[in-house]
Amino acid sequence: MERTGLLKKNIGAYLRKGQLLREQEQARLEKPFLRKARKNFTVANLLFRISEREEVKSTLAAASDFEAYDWVIIMSYYAMYVSALAALARHGFRSKSHAATIMVLEYQYVHRQKRLEAKHLQQLTKAYALSEDLISKLVRTKTKRETAQYDATAAISQQNAASALADAEEFITKIEEVLG
Repeated sequence: MERTGLLKKNIGAYLRKGQLLREQEQARLEKPFLRKARKNFTVANLLFRISEREEVKSTLAAASDFEAYDWVIIMSYYAMYVSALAALARHGFRSKSHAATIMVLEYQYVHRQKRLEAKHLQQLTKAYALSEDLISKLVRTKTKRETAQYDATAAISQQNAASALADAEEFITKIEEVLG
């Protein structure tokens, strides 16, 4: 089965299980989700900066060895995830599952082809700009977030945190462009 068909089938299963809902009123949440995504990204960025700067740690009365790279990754993922929810809201979806969210995002913005009137061509062009690479970044950051959040022995490095932060910035910006 081709990827598009498989996505469609899995989305149908999520709808039947109630993990994905079709609610047209979700569209009104698009902008609030985008604002929340930016807020989460700001928190991730602040945590990264606190972890990096001795003078900030001192000002905040944090231990000199304080670092929150695990939370940078967690917040970066949630910033990306909430921006993905904004993209789903545009299509009247509400998701209760991270996997369902990623599938709908890929289906709607990477694989789905619509017949639209001329006035929609610009929106369509923007929608196709959401590449498979960005979907992969969301999935990769989700994996990093799960490791950082649930594995107490994982060595969360500054490099992983910086990578998650950069991916989040690119992903959110692209979602904002697509929905713009």
